[in-house]
Amino acid sequence: MKLFSKIIFYFFTCGLIFSFTACTPKIDLDHRIGFGLAEKADANHWTSELGAQWYYDWGLKESPYSSGIEYWQTIRVNESGFSPSTEKIELILQTYPGYTWMIGNEPDNQHQDNTSPEKYAEIYHDLYYLIKKNDRTAKVAIAGVSQPTSSRMAYLEIVLDTYQTRYGETLPVDWWNIHAYVLREEKDSWGAGLPVGLDSTEGNLYEIYDHGDIEIFKDNLINFRKWLKENGYQNTPLVVSEYGILLPEEFGFDQEFISKYMLEVNEWMINYSDPEIGYPDDEYRIVQKFAWFSLSDPNYPDSNLANLETSTLTMIGEAFSTFSAKYKQGKINKP
Repeated sequence: MKLFSKIIFYFFTCGLIFSFTACTPKIDLDHRIGFGLAEKADANHWTSELGAQWYYDWGLKESPYSSGIEYWQTIRVNESGFSPSTEKIELILQTYPGYTWMIGNEPDNQHQDNTSPEKYAEIYHDLYYLIKKNDRTAKVAIAGVSQPTSSRMAYLEIVLDTYQTRYGETLPVDWWNIHAYVLREEKDSWGAGLPVGLDSTEGNLYEIYDHGDIEIFKDNLINFRKWLKENGYQNTPLVVSEYGILLPEEFGFDQEFISKYMLEVNEWMINYSDPEIGYPDDEYRIVQKFAWFSLSDPNYPDSNLANLETSTLTMIGEAFSTFSAKYKQGKINKP
């Protein structure tokens, strides 16, 4: 985008202010606890049952933004571009303003959006400015890569470097986003595989028993926040838009284990802060928002919060509901 075009764009979207930073919409920190909606279900019913405050479904919704139950829009990306169409996105932006938009879902993963970091930087740039042009109240979240490991941060570094080189500016973002699993990074093995578009031949070789290791979960998120600070993004909020247990019970992850895991990591994400790396506008907490994977998914059913056939909460869902209630009552506070 030429400098003159940028100035004109800023003028009409932000008044006499010549930077997006000055006109970024206020970040709402009231809706911390959420879930992913992987199967078709009544979102209002299940958010009420679970006491959740936000959700998303890896797609788009055409309805007015609600401050009661928050929903995030998702645009999927690929090596050829993005979907849905520009026209569809513009229609929602202009008709239903106020949403947060996630640009992509695990572009680093060949089984998800499968997009090289260079191409992702290009798509992100085009969509970021498209969104801001059509809705000055919209917020933009970068795609969550599969997990906060060094190989995934290497992918993101190429995204940042490519963006800076091509467009002459630091990548602008309202929400940093990450998925927080513990998965093996190796070609033709279980787990997340190796990041798309990188020359690396080996990542973190986690074992199956590491998948539910809470200390690894914590360390990875702390390291990611350190990386954000090193790259100039300490003042940007962080959402963990996917976390949970993907492996089945026969590997040692039964509902009791998963429930305890969820409760411990939830409380840690609500409370953990660090003035060196945390988000200043949130008492230096390192995580501002999170969404459990998932309400119900036929491919990864062991962590389901609900049984949609019987319309009941699972043991994990009951634990989630109890946690949400305690949080709303102020019984889960920073020590």
